[in-house]
Amino acid sequence: MIKKGEVYILSDKKGIGKTTTLQNWIKNNRKFRGVLSPIVNGRRMFQIIGTDEFIPMETESKDLSVGKYVFDKRSFEIAENSVRKALLDDKNPVMIIDEIGPLEINKNLGFHNLVNKLIHDIQVRELTLIFVVRISCLKEFIEKYNLPKAEVLDLKSFNDKFLINN
Repeated sequence: MIKKGEVYILSDKKGIGKTTTLQNWIKNNRKFRGVLSPIVNGRRMFQIIGTDEFIPMETESKDLSVGKYVFDKRSFEIAENSVRKALLDDKNPVMIIDEIGPLEINKNLGFHNLVNKLIHDIQVRELTLIFVVRISCLKEFIEKYNLPKAEVLDLKSFNDKFLINN
């Protein structure tokens, strides 16, 4: 059961179905908002939760780069604005941000400012946060954003806690 005012971190190996699990979980539940990062036809996309709008995440313009990935800065802005709008429109949503990685943690780019805002807002209102974090970045994420009390779940634990009995 999801508790109001809590922070959950879903962190597991790459490519095992974290985003797909979240897509299936949120299908018919109006309290979820945020952004998912599915791969559609071989391309990384942002999926805006609540509207199911898909926005291409990658670009050729070298806006934001980390490792082999090159991201579209404008796409991050659109996704972030949709989350900020949801915070204004919805009372006590469950906010999901998929996924946090080196772009945020090492470069303070991508969803970095949004993560800071959401963590601040959890103290102001009964907001529930679910972050998907690359397992290789988990420790740094928890330290950077000062989340030692967050509940960290691998995919099996997440399924057991939220999906199997609900």
